[in-house]
Amino acid sequence: MFKLYGIKNCNTVKKSVDWLHSKKIDFEFMDVKKVTLDVVLLKQWVNDLPDGYSWETLVNRSGTTWRKLDDEQKKQADTQSGSFNLIIEKPSIMKRPVITKENHILTIGFNELIFSERLL
Repeated sequence: MFKLYGIKNCNTVKKSVDWLHSKKIDFEFMDVKKVTLDVVLLKQWVNDLPDGYSWETLVNRSGTTWRKLDDEQKKQADTQSGSFNLIIEKPSIMKRPVITKENHILTIGFNELIFSERLL
């Protein structure tokens, strides 16, 4: 079964959930503000990323959380370990949604074409 990591009030997550429901795809919603994201899981995710993604893709550099960071905190995102620490400390900085199957990332963010290719 797919797991969708996100935040309930995120518009992109809402679009993704609506798309999954419209295709009758079962998934488990993982609220990143309530579940524990840890380095082991994040490393597992980035160990085998699909084409077009890198560990840097996990950090949403255009969101509100990013804009509220000071320069020192933003500098952490320059490294994989720093990005992981930011995500663990401030899960809302993660690009959403992240959809996984068996702890392997299939998609990051919402793109209907990619969803169709990887989730159907």
